[in-house]
Amino acid sequence: MIWKILILFYLALIIAVPMVLYKSKRPFMAKFYRSMLSSRSARKLYTQVLLIVLLLFHYVYAGGNHADFGIVFSTIVCATLYSFRRADKWLRRLHDEKKPAVIVAVVSVVIAAVPHMFTLGVTGAYLLLAALFYPSGRALSEWADENTRPDWREHPESLSDFYY
Repeated sequence: MIWKILILFYLALIIAVPMVLYKSKRPFMAKFYRSMLSSRSARKLYTQVLLIVLLLFHYVYAGGNHADFGIVFSTIVCATLYSFRRADKWLRRLHDEKKPAVIVAVVSVVIAAVPHMFTLGVTGAYLLLAALFYPSGRALSEWADENTRPDWREHPESLSDFYY
């Protein structure tokens, strides 16, 4: 029973996190935006935390569903996320371009309904969630130029508009 509750918790996070934090002007989110824009190490940490969350979900799901072989496919996707360059490329592309994001969203919903492919659908949903909070290529290039960078010290709430 505890396994089912933990799986429900993971699924609730996919809905709750964007509702609370998307385009948030809170001070801790301004620090998050600034660190993601200015530090490659912060982006690398973000992708590694995403990988850990996905692998923990796989562990929880495998604990409740012992004979499910579909977890292998989503674990392969997680293994490809281990490379920061590849994860950075995927998350930035999902954030910048609409077509790949729509394709991943539709495929995730359809695959989640297929028996033994539930974990792959949830992995796709978490990739979309991670891409939602990942900096776009435009924001990163404008942040590198000091003339277009917003004055985040005086107006930290303007960083949210710049980030998205």
